[in-house]
Formats: sequence, C-alpha cells, structure tokens
Amino acid sequence: MSKRKEGKIEQNRIMTAVVGSYPKPKYLFQGSGRSLLDSVGMSFYDLEKRIGPERFTKRLDRACLTAIRDQSRAGIDFISDGEERRDHYIMNVLRGLEGIDFENLKAKSMRAGRYLRKLPVVVEKIGYKGPILVEDFLFTLKYAWGIPKISLPGPITVIDTLVSEYYRNNREKMARDYAEAIRNEVESLITAGCRAIQFDDPVLLREPQPAKEWGLEALQACFRGYEQQATFFVHICRGYPDKASEKMGLAYKASQERYGDMLEWLSESSLDVVSIEGAQGQLDLSILPAIGKKKIMLGVINVGSNRVEQVLELVERGKEALQYLGPEQLILSPDCGMLQLSRKSAQKKLANLAKAAAILNERIR
Repeated sequence: MSKRKEGKIEQNRIMTAVVGSYPKPKYLFQGSGRSLLDSVGMSFYDLEKRIGPERFTKRLDRACLTAIRDQSRAGIDFISDGEERRDHYIMNVLRGLEGIDFENLKAKSMRAGRYLRKLPVVVEKIGYKGPILVEDFLFTLKYAWGIPKISLPGPITVIDTLVSEYYRNNREKMARDYAEAIRNEVESLITAGCRAIQFDDPVLLREPQPAKEWGLEALQACFRGYEQQATFFVHICRGYPDKASEKMGLAYKASQERYGDMLEWLSESSLDVVSIEGAQGQLDLSILPAIGKKKIMLGVINVGSNRVEQVLELVERGKEALQYLGPEQLILSPDCGMLQLSRKSAQKKLANLAKAAAILNERIR
C-alpha cells in the first residue's frame, strides 16, 4: 500500500494514475476535445459569457465531481479533477501569471510549420500574482478516494506555446523566469497539502538539444527547495492524437526512439516519476531500466481510440514492464490526457486499468 505523509508518497506496489484531463461533458463544452487543443482553448469561456459566472462555476463543479467520482469508483490511485475547469492544460495556468496578454493574440507557426496557432503574447517579465490551482486541489482532496495530483505546464513547453515580444529570442531567460514564477505556485500547493505535483513538459522530447542545455535545469528550478516535500512527476508524451494528421499520413508525433536516452538523462534529475507514452506506438519496454531507481508512469491505454483495452491485455503489458522494473517503480496510466475520449470509454478503460493492477499485485505477493 502507499502511505500519504508529509513529504514524498511511499510506494511498495504497482499503482495507477490518470495523466490529467478527462472528457468534457456537453453541458460544459459543445465542441470536441481536439477543437479545444487546436484553438488553444480560446472558445472554452464562451459559455460563461452566455450564462454568467455563477452558473458556469456550478457546471464546472459538477464536471469536476463527475471526473473525480469516475476515477475513484474505478479504483485509480492518483486522481485529478479531470482538468474540467481548464480551457487548455497550459493556458489555464498562464492566465494566472503576470506579463502575458490574452487579448491581443498573434499567429505562430508550430511543429515545423504543420500548425498555425493564434497565441497569447508575452509583453512583460513573467511573474506570479497569487495561487492559481490551490482551490482546484482542495476540491479534489475533498472528494477523491485516492491521492490528488495537480498538473502544471513545464517551462520548455510553456515557451513553445507563447509568442514572445518581451524576451525576443532569449528562450532560456523566458523559461527561467517562468520557473521562478511557478515555483511560488508549487509552494502554495504544498502549503495547502498537495503531495503529488506533475509538470507536463512534452516539448522536452521534441527539442532534445535545448532540453539538455537548459530545459531540464529550468524544470527542476520550478520546485527547487521543495524536493523532499512532495512527489514530483514529469509527463512527456509524444503528442495528443490527431486523427486528421493520421488520415493525411503526416508524422506529427515526437519520435519514441528518444525515450531511451531521455530516461537515462532523467535518472540523474531531482524528479521522482517520469510519465511516458507506451500504448499507441507499442513502445519497446526494454528501455525502462534506463530510469535507474526512479519510477515510471507507463502509458498502457490508448487515448486516441474509444476501444476499451481488455483487462488481460493490460495485465500482459504490466507483466512485460515488470521484467525491467520493480512493482514499487511502476505506475500504470493512460498515454496522455483522456480529453478526446467519450466518458463511457474513459470509465471502462480506467476500471480495467485498476483491475489489471490489482491482478498484478496479487500475483506478486
């Protein structure tokens, strides 16, 4: 069993987790999960403008409670609020910082020119205004049966999704200022009792050179001084599923061939858990020992398809992982957020994930 004390979360069995997002109900957002990602969430607050902040907040609470209860009933260990309050996994947090203009968006070419996005603009030094996700954490803590986990965007991923006027081409300075600002949010979350904090930083995989030169250092600066007060995760997926790109035969995901080197590199970091995508590309798990003594949060559920993985499928994948890791090093999860799935599919996938972990743990005893 895991124990939740002051400080890091102890683990002596295989655990389960969600990465972050959960399907958004239609009473909250009429579009698709993909449209939220492609528009960088800018249309999410249209409903609030129509029905008013009070009614909108009630709907957000209802959606969060649904996501928390679905995960709890499934038997998931690390639980999020489904990120139901978030317009986008990055932008929601950035709205709570100083120096970023969300009114006068500017176009930016991304992913080697495959996407053109209208993005917020950094007009002053990035700074901290006050707690951003503490209330979200406390809401999750109140209703979750498992361990509440809060996600924050990582530095190199943040700067990838902003247009910078203030910093011009000094991406490293921008990343370090973000880290300095968000470290205050880490402090606020820990003070509120949060013991599982995740950084979503998939661009580490897309840009290995700057990641090694300063990206990892900036990421660790986000929680420097608090290393022993919580368990720190980094989620590094290869990219959300994009069916339109898949139909056109476009290679839009980061290469999973980089995971081996990345795990070895991160094994020396101050992070505790590295979350990677392992289902959609059927990752070769022989790379897992590169993580050393740290933990792997392994994606075994494909979030790009509503097909529900069978329990025995997940058991077999877990057994494969156990050839390379001890049970105290393994957390089973979806590849990424579940935003693009139906709720029915997400419920069944998570229930089967928890059942598979229980079977594996029983066999290990």
